[in-house]
Amino acid sequence: MSNLRYTMVTTTSYGSWLPGDARGYVQQGRILPPEPKLVSHAKSLLKSTPVRFSDDEQARLFQALQSAAEEFNYRLSDVSIESWHAHWIILHNDTVQTMVGRLKNRLRQSLNRGRIWTEGYHFREIRTESGLITARNYIARHKGVRWVNGQSP
Repeated sequence: MSNLRYTMVTTTSYGSWLPGDARGYVQQGRILPPEPKLVSHAKSLLKSTPVRFSDDEQARLFQALQSAAEEFNYRLSDVSIESWHAHWIILHNDTVQTMVGRLKNRLRQSLNRGRIWTEGYHFREIRTESGLITARNYIARHKGVRWVNGQSP
């Protein structure tokens, strides 16, 4: 592993995973069980329709992620983009907040359709080769996998 940091990032589209969700949800680092009343309340607070990405938009998001990684001198190694979320593994020298902010912004700009992401994201810094293999295998199992170890699967 190099001096650069591998980071695995997961981000969800706007309105696709709300507090109280039937799949469970995370709050302040704790995984919580579904709460139907809470998810109903969260839905009532949405300011626009939940975002789902078409196949064409998923392809455009992948291209934008590749371009943005190159623009900011990051090395993108693994990517999955689905209709409601994205995962990527990337090498970078920035803070995670800076890196994710830059990339989510470029992805949003590529679709030119307003807000597409939920606030925040989940990330995991990868510090070992076995951790990288585990993260890579996780991404490779997704239907929307685009790249594994820098190559089309």
